[in-house]
Amino acid sequence: MLDAYQDLIDELLGTPTEIRQLVTAAGDAAVPPEAVQLIAELRDRDRAVLDRAQTITRQQEPFLRSIHLPPRPDEELSRALEEMEQARGDLVSLLINLSLKDWARPAIDETEGEETLADEIERHVEFDENQRARIRDILSA
Repeated sequence: MLDAYQDLIDELLGTPTEIRQLVTAAGDAAVPPEAVQLIAELRDRDRAVLDRAQTITRQQEPFLRSIHLPPRPDEELSRALEEMEQARGDLVSLLINLSLKDWARPAIDETEGEETLADEIERHVEFDENQRARIRDILSA
């Protein structure tokens, strides 16, 4: 079980480096606003998932509202990257310190129904993978 959780953490750890490499290869000035928006969405979702994870570990079967990411036009690339890295670091720090029991803690999600903290993080990893693919596509076009 622990290996599966470590794999989730490893997936999350690789994203900031990959995105920095993609941005560097494209050149900061060549990064379109759509890509910056996707980076900002990663940051915002990391913050939301961190809050949800903390709620799950602190409360007995909490009810979690759906994550809604409002669009944030006109984000500055350097700020979005820096804040994305910080938010990812905060989330990973929490996850690294969880016990096996914490990963199995239950919650009720507004749209997903009953879930565990592990389910929440697996869904976040899937979101993360989709965002990275979209950013890659935009920057390679």
